[in-house]
Amino acid sequence: MREEAKEFLKNLNIAVIGLGLMGGSFAKRLRERTKCRITAFDCEAETLNKALADGVIDAGYTEGNEELKKADLLIVCLSRDNMLSFLRQNAVYLREGQTLTDIIGIKGNSVEAAKNLLPDGVDYVPAHPMAGREGCGYDMSRADIFDCANYIIVPNKRTSRKGIKIVESLAKALGCSHIPVVTTKEHDRRIAYTSCLPHVLATALVNSPSMDGRMGRFIAGSFKDATRVADINAALWARLLLADKKALLQEIDRFKEALDKVEESLLQGDKEGLEEFLKEAGTRRREMIREYRKGQHE
Repeated sequence: MREEAKEFLKNLNIAVIGLGLMGGSFAKRLRERTKCRITAFDCEAETLNKALADGVIDAGYTEGNEELKKADLLIVCLSRDNMLSFLRQNAVYLREGQTLTDIIGIKGNSVEAAKNLLPDGVDYVPAHPMAGREGCGYDMSRADIFDCANYIIVPNKRTSRKGIKIVESLAKALGCSHIPVVTTKEHDRRIAYTSCLPHVLATALVNSPSMDGRMGRFIAGSFKDATRVADINAALWARLLLADKKALLQEIDRFKEALDKVEESLLQGDKEGLEEFLKEAGTRRREMIREYRKGQHE
């Protein structure tokens, strides 16, 4: 399946908009696995020069121009506000028959806003690769962040079957595993639980009054794993959490209910209740990991 996807993409002209951590990773993996032409657009000339020197892109521009019209597939690797700004400024360079996809983590009303800025005939396929790493910028980008990652496609009324197929082929060529196709509402609800809540919990754990200057002498793997994402891009994540506020507040309430169960068992000295709670967590996690691994060798 992945070889077919690579073959499907090889004759496409691909434009990567924003050559930071994610855009750089897209370009590096596509260069590694396909023969497509890759053009990048980024406001930093130094970044483009690095990518050109690395052989990752074929051409690079600091501003939108007529070269955008040559792209069959545009991968917009920008934040919501920057993507909308890019579309406002460069819609004149987009054309009928192009497929445009994004990587915005919370879809909310951003899909509608982007859709309204696009010229007729541009096939808009919102998506969310569940991939990344700590840090930011092109220098932190890596081709392998997509290995066995999930890649969520979130179609709208302007999304065609052909557009979905193109983005599915992109995800497969990148090395992703599961490629679910869901509504905006389902995407944001599930991401509130699997992404937003873990970031909130990691930062809350580190911001606890119990944290002091000597705590580094008392930690091991579990604490490091639980707080890995606490070193966060605060400005970006503040926007993401607020964008998914309704669903996130529901997940926080559900998490509080789970903590209440533990607290009640502790107060009552209920060993059986604690054991049942802990065993259920182990069972659920094993089931989740089995489901996650199903797509890795398909």
